[in-house]
Amino acid sequence: MRPHRRGGMNDKRGKLLKTTIWVLTAAVLVVAVTACNPKEYYDFKNTQMQSNAFHLPVDPIGKNLGYERLMINCRYREPLDKFVKERGIPDFINEYNVQARDGIRLYYLDDNEVYDFLEQSYKPDSIHLLEKRPLNGFEKAYIKEIQGRKPM
Repeated sequence: MRPHRRGGMNDKRGKLLKTTIWVLTAAVLVVAVTACNPKEYYDFKNTQMQSNAFHLPVDPIGKNLGYERLMINCRYREPLDKFVKERGIPDFINEYNVQARDGIRLYYLDDNEVYDFLEQSYKPDSIHLLEKRPLNGFEKAYIKEIQGRKPM
């Protein structure tokens, strides 16, 4: 019996073919994820880590992080943009995530109202108004505490 030879021409072609298929598949996935609005998607994800789990004040004059996140969300999500144009800029926002779906709460302090939006799928335009409600006691106390903070 002859020993089996390894490393022949067919093995090299097979490895090259597998590598090429893997690279093309990865490229297609990246393009597919960012194909709709790559700049908006990049802006949305790039600053999302800085804002998650915080109640951010929204200052359209100072253009702080809360304002920037709201504007990025509005550019990325047409239903939210339409709502903000009709209702006005909120005083605070809070972004959150539930089971791989992104959500955002808009706080209008003068009217004691919270508008809670949540995606229904991975598509940005699937976001819709989940509920409108008054601020609860925790939110009022937390936002009051944030407003009372002084810079270091």
